Amino acid sequence: MCGIVGIIGTKNVSHEIYRALLTLQHRGQDAAGMLTFDGEEPHLKRGLGLVNEVFDEESLKELDGPVGIGHVRYPTVGSTSALDAQPFLTYLPYGIGLAHNGNILNFDEIKRLLSKKYKRKLRSTCDGEELLKLLAAELGSTFDLENVYNSIENLMDVVNGSYSVVALMTNEGLLGFRDPHAIRPMIFGEKKSGKGYIFASESVVLDVLGYRVIKDLEPGEAIFIDKKLKVHSKAIKSDKRKHCFFEWIYFSRADSVIEDISVYEARLNLGKELAKLWKGKVDMVMPVPDTSIPAAISFSEETGLKYREGLIKNRYIGRTFIMASQKKRIGAVRDKINPMIREIRDKKLVMIDDSIVRGTTSRRMVEMLRKAGADEIHLLSTCPPLRNPCVYGIDFPTKEELVASDKEVEDIRNIIGCDSLIYQTLEGMVKAIGIPRENLCTACLTGNYPTKIGENDIEKFEKMRKKERSRK
Repeated sequence: MCGIVGIIGTKNVSHEIYRALLTLQHRGQDAAGMLTFDGEEPHLKRGLGLVNEVFDEESLKELDGPVGIGHVRYPTVGSTSALDAQPFLTYLPYGIGLAHNGNILNFDEIKRLLSKKYKRKLRSTCDGEELLKLLAAELGSTFDLENVYNSIENLMDVVNGSYSVVALMTNEGLLGFRDPHAIRPMIFGEKKSGKGYIFASESVVLDVLGYRVIKDLEPGEAIFIDKKLKVHSKAIKSDKRKHCFFEWIYFSRADSVIEDISVYEARLNLGKELAKLWKGKVDMVMPVPDTSIPAAISFSEETGLKYREGLIKNRYIGRTFIMASQKKRIGAVRDKINPMIREIRDKKLVMIDDSIVRGTTSRRMVEMLRKAGADEIHLLSTCPPLRNPCVYGIDFPTKEELVASDKEVEDIRNIIGCDSLIYQTLEGMVKAIGIPRENLCTACLTGNYPTKIGENDIEKFEKMRKKERSRK
């Protein structure tokens, strides 16, 4: 999971992209980058760190221009080196820059294809560079829109995985396209006042910058905005929709609307569905901040239980789930969350969490609550048990990392140390989100992957991720 943005038609596009990346910071804390074109030459800046650490006022002035793309990175493929920060830029056949959100499964296969057929080498281990060079290799030496569409179709025929892409074509315009299953989010909008267009991972970016949502890109759709700000669109290779359910559970901001479904409303509904599974008597219900707050509120309303915030979050520590290593995640949990002892002592409580992935955070929080004097702790997860690795961009890529992969609920309860443990049902989750089950990717829950995935592919992917993590 990463965050992407592409904007065309704004005089000083760098400032808007900077604000967009700040808005998308929750989608990636590892690196940030921006590529713009001033009408004569492209300007690229990227680096490790948060958005406000990579860019300053001087660099934004150097990046001014009418068109640009930006990226915040959360690494699921590749290293944490600055070489893997996006966007990427190539001058063959002409100046093209690209950033993407997703995960390419057949990375090695495409790398060999680029080397043998097109004589192109990769400088990084990031699949964003691979997508760029594959697209560039398919394009002719002169710009032609129909050829761009054909090149994207050829790319889609080769690539196995998830990808939402923004690409800047110097002297020509801005391109956005989405994989045939539309696994990763991508929204297209226009300026409310004046002329200008935007692609972004989430609708909240459009709200902040003053753009109106036109649509979520369709599966396999490409949209190109030329330098005269004329919009061209084509459905290139469409397959069944398989939107990642985890966007509504955890990853997207609560004030975003994804596929016309409010993230906040979906999380309220998740709490209502959980309330149907609860029959005990406790003193209060409390959320694990921040993602679980809407679910805890609606759970409280449905059950009549008193709502309290028993855990306080340090707002200056990033999301522990997307930290690059398990060691960093474990160390950050205690620094990030602190219990309110006077609210918790001698209380029987329900704790609502968005999901239980590795069990690291849940176990540490239960320990904190015990030390704070809680009498009973009942843990409820708005997400069903995660049993299979995600190969499309969410960072739980190996079975052994998933506490529910080979254990029953009671075994997990013992590991976490809570008095009872209740998971959301798959049916309840689907109903809460409001999208038909057949249009959601639930591979991490069911093992049914929307693209062609064999057991060898899963094993290979797990080995690659273990090797990368050993370096972090």
